[in-house]
Amino acid sequence: MPPREPYSSSLTNSEWKQIEPLLPAAKLFGRPPRYHKRDILDAIFYAVRTGCAWRLLPHDLPPWRIVYYYFMVWRREGLWQKIHDTLRERVRLKSGKKKPRPLRSSILRALKYLTTEECAAMMLERRLWDESDISWWIRLV
Repeated sequence: MPPREPYSSSLTNSEWKQIEPLLPAAKLFGRPPRYHKRDILDAIFYAVRTGCAWRLLPHDLPPWRIVYYYFMVWRREGLWQKIHDTLRERVRLKSGKKKPRPLRSSILRALKYLTTEECAAMMLERRLWDESDISWWIRLV
């Protein structure tokens, strides 16, 4: 396949060198991949940048079904968040900012409890009870 003209959303060589180690390695068994991961990433970035439908990807990029498959698998595995966090940390360190301190375990436990459905239902119940209590008090006065 002859080299194609890069799109404005295509990865540069330096960007690819930073992202490549974060991608999952090829599996040991099975058929070797037909398309290079850089081409798949270029197609994903093209679709995201232009806002086109997956089916309308240009013909010189990998087929849309393969591109969409990798996009969804990497999303499910949390790869996009991992790439984002890694690149954000590199930018922070390069600009001279310190790494933020991790949250204390007591705060993590409280946040874990506050995000449960049980806690949300209890807070809603308390709010409704408090509102009815206030309206009852206003009627007496």
